[in-house]
Amino acid sequence: MDGPHITLNILLVLFCSHNCISSSVLEVKVRHGDNVTLYCDCRVALGIYIIWYRNCSHENQPQLALKFNTEYQQKKRFARYEFQKNFSSDSYNLVISNTTSSDEGLYYCGTNDPIISSKEIYKYGNITTRLIVKSSEIEPENCGLCWTLLSCLCPAISVVSALISSVSVHLLCRKT
Repeated sequence: MDGPHITLNILLVLFCSHNCISSSVLEVKVRHGDNVTLYCDCRVALGIYIIWYRNCSHENQPQLALKFNTEYQQKKRFARYEFQKNFSSDSYNLVISNTTSSDEGLYYCGTNDPIISSKEIYKYGNITTRLIVKSSEIEPENCGLCWTLLSCLCPAISVVSALISSVSVHLLCRKT
């Protein structure tokens, strides 16, 4: 490859990676009916609004975008979703009440700045959360450790008990 092709490839990679969401995924597991708070690291400012996004894990479930400045309009439609002011990070966390399996998915926040130019500018935060809603039924505990202990202790106890029996029989026979 010659110089212009390499430069073109580097510019293409830089341009394409500019708008990607690259962050580690935090996995949060809740039980059906629990409340959960999802944290946002984007800061608000004058004219800049927080937007929460959900990419769904269910095939028949629509994506969701909740914009803070229209929360009062969405209150009836999205009554279980609430923006909670986080004063330490100057942001808005998302509180989901009474979680159901339809709340599962990848959640992330971002900002919308419609004032800078005639087009809207969207920026995404660094926190991505995978919400998993578990059924409220009690799940059996993982007994892997139980079986390991049982398989190790049973033979050991058998050997010790056989040894004690042998010694006892030997001592009894010796006395008579």
